[in-house]
Amino acid sequence: MKLHQIHVTGMTCTACAARIEKVLRKVEGIQSARVSLALSQATIQYEPTQIGLDKITEKIEKLGYGATDRLSHPQAGIESETGAYRIRFIIAACLSMPLIWAMLAHVADWPAQWTPNLLMEPVFQWVLATLLQFGVGYPFYYGAYQAMIHRTANMDTLVALSTSVAYFYSHYVMFESRHSLTHPMLYFDTIAMVMTAVLLGKWLETMAKGRALKQLSALYELQVKRVRVIRSHGEEWISADQLQIGDRIRVNNGEWISIDGFVQSGSADADESMLTGESTAVAKGMRDRVYAGTRCLVGSLDIVVDKHHDETRLSQMIGLIESAQQEKPAIQRTVDRIAAIFVPMMIGCAALTYAGWLWFFHAPDASETAMRHALSVLLIACPCALGLATPVSILIATGSSAQRGVLFKDGRSLESLRRTDVVLLDKTGTLTEGRPQLTAIHTAEGSNGAYALSMSAALASRSNHPLAQAIVRAAQDKHSPLLEAQKFQEKVGKGMEGHVKGEHVCVGNRRWLLEQGIQLGSPPDEPGYTRLFVAVNGKCIGSLVLIDKLRKDAKKTVQELKRRADVWMVTGDEEQAAVAVAAAAGIDQMRAGMLPEDKLAFIRELQHQGRSVAMIGDGINDAAALAAADVGMAMGGGADAAKQAGDIVLIGNKLFNIIDAYTWSRQTMRNVHQNLLFALLYNAITVPLAACGYLDPRIACIGMAASSVLVVANALRLQLKVQRWDKNRITVNG
Repeated sequence: MKLHQIHVTGMTCTACAARIEKVLRKVEGIQSARVSLALSQATIQYEPTQIGLDKITEKIEKLGYGATDRLSHPQAGIESETGAYRIRFIIAACLSMPLIWAMLAHVADWPAQWTPNLLMEPVFQWVLATLLQFGVGYPFYYGAYQAMIHRTANMDTLVALSTSVAYFYSHYVMFESRHSLTHPMLYFDTIAMVMTAVLLGKWLETMAKGRALKQLSALYELQVKRVRVIRSHGEEWISADQLQIGDRIRVNNGEWISIDGFVQSGSADADESMLTGESTAVAKGMRDRVYAGTRCLVGSLDIVVDKHHDETRLSQMIGLIESAQQEKPAIQRTVDRIAAIFVPMMIGCAALTYAGWLWFFHAPDASETAMRHALSVLLIACPCALGLATPVSILIATGSSAQRGVLFKDGRSLESLRRTDVVLLDKTGTLTEGRPQLTAIHTAEGSNGAYALSMSAALASRSNHPLAQAIVRAAQDKHSPLLEAQKFQEKVGKGMEGHVKGEHVCVGNRRWLLEQGIQLGSPPDEPGYTRLFVAVNGKCIGSLVLIDKLRKDAKKTVQELKRRADVWMVTGDEEQAAVAVAAAAGIDQMRAGMLPEDKLAFIRELQHQGRSVAMIGDGINDAAALAAADVGMAMGGGADAAKQAGDIVLIGNKLFNIIDAYTWSRQTMRNVHQNLLFALLYNAITVPLAACGYLDPRIACIGMAASSVLVVANALRLQLKVQRWDKNRITVNG
């Protein structure tokens, strides 16, 4: 299976996106299709042996939409769409001005001498209206036709139907009254108002969507196109996507880092603010990791590439943000179902309005009055406001939060986090810094510390666990030789075992070694410390004492979390060490000695009680719990398995980013609810008013265009809130 993204143009509302999804999912060879109205993008998972990309784009084009291979920059697609709407609006405005000028002649206070006689000629108005209707309005007809043949309806249907009724009615009246001495009542000016107002609204809407894409576009701009690579014959410049793992690149003072890797030589201060949200420069030296999208402020670095261009942290961030637009939250799926029947309902309301006025209004012009009010119903109804209420807010939130250290992988987690009422925190690497240090070695009688450390380090060198890495660092500091381990096995949540110099070695926690029947001594208690026992050939030869410092922001974060939910610490460490860390962090509820399956069972137990659980962890042993929780949050500095299992990644690796995530969730969903409330109230109030004859068609078309713009403008308020949060954070930290 292959995953590909296609840029789609011409979508006007959620009905368009839903229609593309529906048709593509029926095509043989396509496993899934998700379309984002906010990004104008379709994400297709397909089998290349059954269907090619050109066939997929052709299928989309047959639906009446433009389809091109994924653009390198999302802003490019929005800019082209904005330009197209701007041109159509200008043409519509120029053709509409004479018709609107003529309309003003019917206003009581408008001086008749200000209106040229030519503008009052029905034939002249008809010519202008024809150019508007079938020239500027052709895309509306095409979109409505494509919707009709696929048995759906969208905003194009409403615009095409309403303007067609006005055009052909006015056309009929004009020729019927050609011998009359009185000026006939024509609605060519209504067509002008509708076309101009709708196109103005779509133009403003696409510009607003471009502003909403600002954060995502900023991440795209961090992708350096060309890099300086070091070859045997000297330096040469190549494109970033040509780099291979193992290549060496050089980054000088003031240049952007283009790839993920580690420093081979040199030193520099790096700006990682665009990825982590932290403005403080980070010192980089030999063997330190560097990331694409960061900048070398002072100094020079030679970097060894260890990730392909499309596997960098920056590329993954961009991919996850785009994916978040495709994964619809529950509230969006509900809105989509409403939007799917909205247009047919409005057409039905217009038909009932026409029939009602024709039946109950007994006057010579009953037919004209009925048609005018039915037109108002068609024009005032706005499915776009409903369709944009959720995705634009989600787009702004996911893009802005990612730049500030919180990466939401889908819209569902953004919606669900604010409702969680239990928070489970792992200890090592989450509440603590995740960089433990070996502080003491206690040996059994007849053993020595150097031997215990050497045998332990041989196994630890094969593991990525923070405790294992601490043992390796200690062995290197003491210049202890790193022996080779054979038949190495790592027991998640327990320890590790293998053969070193022909001896069977086990390093792990008390519970695991006791399960194997190994007799352990009674070393002195050291609260707050983690103790690992070392056994050789079934006999305990000593224990290693390690400490992992509590994060500086742990206590403050826990205090804030307690205002929102019940806070627990769940850890695989022994109870003495766990109690000390929980007390230091201010956590009252704690469970120690938990294996991965124990954490999983605890989460399911809480969920069975009706609780909504958020789990925060960083290790491989937390992956199952992160996946099972209602919302899983992985620390950015943790294991890849944890980051893949989590719904949210705290890429800044700051514990206080948990509070930021809750704030984003609450503020975004509040904004979404405001948008939906406005969209629903707008249609619930204006449609009955139009049906009852209180809204003129000319006013109705302005209302339809304005409602979409107002929804997007309200979503953009999230960006203003972001700026205020940043200022408050600077004030607090300052």
